[in-house]
Amino acid sequence: MASSVLNFDQDKTLNVLCATKDDKLVGIAPLRRSRRNINNILKYTVIEPLAEGNTDYSGLILAENEAECLQIFLTHLFDQKDWDLIDLSQVPQMSLLFDLLIKHRCLLPKFKLEEAAICPYIPIPSTVDELMKGLSSNFRRNLKKRMRKLEKDHGKVELKKYYELGSLDDTMQIFFNLHQKRWVSKGERGVFSQQAVRDTFLTKAKLFAEKGWFSLYFLMVNGKPVAAKYCFKYKRKLYGSLSGFDPVYSAYGVGNLLMLKVLERCVKKGIREYDFMQGDESYKFNWTNKYRRNWNIIFVNKKLTSMLVRALIATAKKIKLDKLLDNTMLSYKL
Repeated sequence: MASSVLNFDQDKTLNVLCATKDDKLVGIAPLRRSRRNINNILKYTVIEPLAEGNTDYSGLILAENEAECLQIFLTHLFDQKDWDLIDLSQVPQMSLLFDLLIKHRCLLPKFKLEEAAICPYIPIPSTVDELMKGLSSNFRRNLKKRMRKLEKDHGKVELKKYYELGSLDDTMQIFFNLHQKRWVSKGERGVFSQQAVRDTFLTKAKLFAEKGWFSLYFLMVNGKPVAAKYCFKYKRKLYGSLSGFDPVYSAYGVGNLLMLKVLERCVKKGIREYDFMQGDESYKFNWTNKYRRNWNIIFVNKKLTSMLVRALIATAKKIKLDKLLDNTMLSYKL
């Protein structure tokens, strides 16, 4: 096993671990090492997933010899002893990593499980009629009513994918602008207020598009894009990431109308499931009552600083003094 540690931020370094067998790469642990502090007094080191911001799902890449790879990764990290906490956050309950941790718990270093986000999803039926019958009668009636009114007031309504409108670069700019319009109308900055974030999302879209994993949908009204949904497709599942719409059309519920069109496309293309990813926003439960659970998996070292960090976070949580935890893991319930 080899590890690669490269500086890329003042308080963060890459800590990517690779497992090989007979010179073949069989596992990758995409991690980073972050320095944090509690109330600017106690500094500590966390090993966490290599992700940008609050990721919907995280985990390890285990292609072969999965249990052995996991044990090797954890053994290596515990041998280093240069960290205080390992935070494998937002691990899906249905993932291989979670399954391995539970099955081999007695053979692995001690860890704590903490409930994390819920992730609603929709099993896609074989017909559009079945899809509509799965919705409440009120919601179904409301969708039809708003679709009719939108068509009457503004013209033809249809769904198009990004390549039907233009280049990926150009259509991503349309998506960014629609997303921003929605949030600015609510008095908020929006995810794409900074060019660096736009650049990151565009780079990811290009990489995924090359693999056939990227889907960007637009609800078109009389030839004009009024709502957009940024998705990923993998193994007959569609993952809904971010969306946006023009607030001028908010009275028509164009976000829900776009969702309906996307789900109808899923039926026709043989997609088996639409995953809303993490978050319990109420609009998701207009479409489904099904969800899965993510978990945070936390390992604590036996170092003195590790014990102090755990005790301080637990105490602060117990007496509800979250404000004392400066730049730390406020979601922990250690």
